[in-house]
Amino acid sequence: MFQGKKKHIWILCICIALFFSSTTTAFAYGKGAKGPDVYAVQGMLKSLGYYGGPITGYYGNQTQAGVKAFQSRYGLPVTGDVDDQTLQSILWAYGNLKIPKKTPSTPTPTPVPISPTPTPVPISPTPIPVPQVPSETGLTVEEQQMLDLVNKERAAVGLSPLLADAALVKTARLKSQDMVDNKYFSHDSPTYGSPFDMMEKFGITYNAAGENIACNQSVQAAHEALMNSPGHKANILSKDYTHIGIGIVNGGPCGKMFTQQFIGK
Repeated sequence: MFQGKKKHIWILCICIALFFSSTTTAFAYGKGAKGPDVYAVQGMLKSLGYYGGPITGYYGNQTQAGVKAFQSRYGLPVTGDVDDQTLQSILWAYGNLKIPKKTPSTPTPTPVPISPTPTPVPISPTPIPVPQVPSETGLTVEEQQMLDLVNKERAAVGLSPLLADAALVKTARLKSQDMVDNKYFSHDSPTYGSPFDMMEKFGITYNAAGENIACNQSVQAAHEALMNSPGHKANILSKDYTHIGIGIVNGGPCGKMFTQQFIGK
């Protein structure tokens, strides 16, 4: 179907809080701290293989040990505290983390959607009030705002705009809701598996695919932080992608969960 082109998936994520800005003043926090900042660092260290404990948002002995192991590996002062230099190093390492797509042993000529009907699956059993959506895209007002910001960045560098894909919007919303419901922040979902697994389960085909996830209070803040990260900016400005799904759900430690899923057809 893809003329032998190798499928690949670049999986990038960011948990965006105020301390992620490059203009913040020097700071450090460590054992005994708690909150979204600790939650984000635990999630990134877990994906990088330096933390094996639960992601709770509390900075205990296991978190301190993980930070020390990371600092030792990257030649930083081994303090066990997260200072500016340690945080930037964790962000850099996590932003460059790539998970290769595994080649399926047998191709599936006819994708089988998870839902037996084309009716969109509700994000949660309890209806969540959402703003009126534009009929041409099916996005909420906030999701459309994020799409407009993404396409403005692409236009500035001469790239074609990304088109909203209804199937990707569905999976992006489900992923954001899943992170809220199951209290985690990771590409690997206990419900759907990896982003690639999730796309396959919902019958989404592609030549290239990727995902950004974010935790923040507003669309503008989430977008700015993603664009300030070279890895996530590269995902947004990739010439390999043609379609996008955006899912924004209220909840989580930062106020809102954001998922951007990209594919190139």
